[in-house]
Amino acid sequence: MTAPAVPSRSTRPAATPATSARGWVVTVLLLVFMLINFADKAVLGLAAKPLMHDLGLTPESYGLISSGFYFLFSISAIVVGFVANRVPSKWILLVLGVVWALTQAPMLGSAGFGVLLVSRIVLGAAEGPANPLAMHAAYKWFPNEKRALPSSLLNAGSGLGVALAAPLLTAVIVAHGWRWAFFALLVIGLVWAVLWAVFGREGTVAGTASVHTAQKSEVDEPRVPYRRILLSGTWLGGFLSGFAAYWALAVLVAWVPHYLETALHYRPVTTGTLVALPWIASVVFNVCQGTLTDRLMRRGVSSRMARGVLGGIAVVLSGIAMLAFPHVGAGWLQIALLTIAFSLGGVVFAIGMTVNAEISPTRQRGAVLSISVGLVTTAGLIAPYLTGLLIQSASSPAVGYTLAFSIGGVLSLVGGVVSIVFVRPERTARRLGLRPVNPTGSTDGKVTH
Repeated sequence: MTAPAVPSRSTRPAATPATSARGWVVTVLLLVFMLINFADKAVLGLAAKPLMHDLGLTPESYGLISSGFYFLFSISAIVVGFVANRVPSKWILLVLGVVWALTQAPMLGSAGFGVLLVSRIVLGAAEGPANPLAMHAAYKWFPNEKRALPSSLLNAGSGLGVALAAPLLTAVIVAHGWRWAFFALLVIGLVWAVLWAVFGREGTVAGTASVHTAQKSEVDEPRVPYRRILLSGTWLGGFLSGFAAYWALAVLVAWVPHYLETALHYRPVTTGTLVALPWIASVVFNVCQGTLTDRLMRRGVSSRMARGVLGGIAVVLSGIAMLAFPHVGAGWLQIALLTIAFSLGGVVFAIGMTVNAEISPTRQRGAVLSISVGLVTTAGLIAPYLTGLLIQSASSPAVGYTLAFSIGGVLSLVGGVVSIVFVRPERTARRLGLRPVNPTGSTDGKVTH
């Protein structure tokens, strides 16, 4: 008995040159959007030492403020993701950008612990949907086989944002005080919002040549219960590797600058340079991952190998480096391991987006991406506060940091191995009815005749 034909999402019309060019313009604006996103996140960590001194914060209270950023982060990501199924991405992204900018304003006055905590909670609520919505908006201009590069570029925006912001904002903090760093981000955020309002465009789904064709393709796709997507081995494997990588990211943003100053005794200006290294490396790794994955996919390598296995190996290597660097003597090797520990695993964020898009119907994609980000980023709610508790309760800050980094390293090892074993996008897409069944019965890779 022959299985019924299922419309393939790879048979859509190619985008016109004008559509492709406009798609890349939108992608560049979204790249800047993500750059600002992570500069907003990083400023608190960069200002940690003088801010803690001026406001009289303990490591535990500072850790609470850092984790406060994630109090509404996940909930907002999920809720706005469902809204994005019905409301154009352009207007949602514009509102988010304006809110980001305005949350910096309270820092210009005599802000105390309460004001700082509330402003970070509001900022987190506005930034929660940012990554999945940016990806969702970009995916409307590119078919599945061409999404790895724009995904990796948007993911690289996080690294580029902090790589640029770390030395610049540190210089502002040293010269003028930490409040002026928040003011600079307020101005930059408002400028982006104006540019997006003028030049931002809503794409046609997956880069098709017309809205009519895109809408027809959406109708042809089956609607899949969300529980089937979220309980698949592919989604669960991607979630665990992403959770581990985001745990490392949250610690990097909140605590690594403070670690470099207090445990390794680097000067503030040197810290501003060193803390940029993981972010610079993440840009390189993300671009390389996107280029390599696109090339492998074009050559017929399975999505499991090009995405699941490749991403899992990256997370495992990050875990090994994180376990190792606290035990290596001060010097270039320690900084190199620290850089790898907090950068290489981050490639799974872009990989996870493309994998989740691959196993989601187009009209449900915004919600699936947002649910995924919302749950993965719960790591950020736990990691900074737990790290602060460990530092405060340890016999010395160095001992507390070592324990905290060991927890992150073990999480990365487990998450990476799970990704390697369980992330199988082609098989999951077939089981969900989004791809035709191979004549050979194969579940991964190319069809052989």
